[in-house]
Amino acid sequence: MTNYEILGQIRVSGRPGVSAPRARKIETLLAVLLAKNNQVITTEHLIGEIWGENPPARASAALYVYVSQLRKLLRGTTADAEDSPVVTSPRGYSLHVGIDELDADRFTRLYHEGRALHWDRSYGQAATVLRHAADLWRGPAFGGFTDSPDVQAYATLLEESRLECLELLMETELLIGRHREVVGQLSALAKEHTLRETFTEYLMTALLRSNRRAEALETFASARQNLVQQLGIEPGVSLRKLHQSILVGEMSDAV
Repeated sequence: MTNYEILGQIRVSGRPGVSAPRARKIETLLAVLLAKNNQVITTEHLIGEIWGENPPARASAALYVYVSQLRKLLRGTTADAEDSPVVTSPRGYSLHVGIDELDADRFTRLYHEGRALHWDRSYGQAATVLRHAADLWRGPAFGGFTDSPDVQAYATLLEESRLECLELLMETELLIGRHREVVGQLSALAKEHTLRETFTEYLMTALLRSNRRAEALETFASARQNLVQQLGIEPGVSLRKLHQSILVGEMSDAV
């Protein structure tokens, strides 16, 4: 079994001798094959992903060499010469990725499992599963790789799923009374994603429940300033209602 990790810098492990490529073009090839794993990608499309609009005259021959080198890297030292997950077809190439061999697939499975548990109001179990999903991330998907449009598109989808997972995790943690435990993580998330109001709302709630009312109000003021300066808009209805509730004392400091 080969393990492919793309929730951060690209890493490959598993069988002895298996490793991720260091050469940029071969790394791009691997990234594209992983972004569209188990799908045949035509030679023409791969050339466009690797070289853009100005490929070299002998791009097909160069691609063949890169595929051969990638095969060797992914085959490892103990496999047969033909035992490689890179598959050639009449139209192009594909990368065979088995069940749970890709960390992004494991993340998606855990996120969906945690979301279902949340909907069933099994909040304790949901928090555990969602935390496992979130912990699979080591940094930006594909390490912030920007050389390929296909990879960028897939990375954007994964990042949105990660943020949705984190929002649901924070909501679930608050539902089971772990407001003090998540203040630090929520502070970091709200600071990193200043335009994503859900993190600010959850941070204000966690602070209030931790008897830190003044900090909750300061958080709102800072978030409002960011929204006005960056987008020229006021905070959304939900955030404004929470702010007003804190001001008039409708929410207890220790819910």
